[in-house]
Amino acid sequence: MKSKRVGLAIAAFLMIALTSVGALAVTKKATIRVEGMKCAKCSGSVEKALKATAGVEKVDINLEKKEAVVEYDDEKVTEAKLREVINGTGFKVVEEKPDSQ
Repeated sequence: MKSKRVGLAIAAFLMIALTSVGALAVTKKATIRVEGMKCAKCSGSVEKALKATAGVEKVDINLEKKEAVVEYDDEKVTEAKLREVINGTGFKVVEEKPDSQ
């Protein structure tokens, strides 16, 4: 009887532990400069493509600054993939140059 309870307790612990693994994923935020966006239709195309990407949680496009701010699950998508998605829309990601000192 006691071993059955211990077995059930272990099984319950394992179920909780395994379902919690997804909770370890970290939401990251990337600000990506985009060249070529000139109007709301342009920024809408970029936003739509990003939102359709698995792992993307939130997208904010700033047309004036010509940038996309993307919140994403780093377990499902990388910043490099986000850049590929933007480039795939016909607009060009502006690669940031490191500051020279």
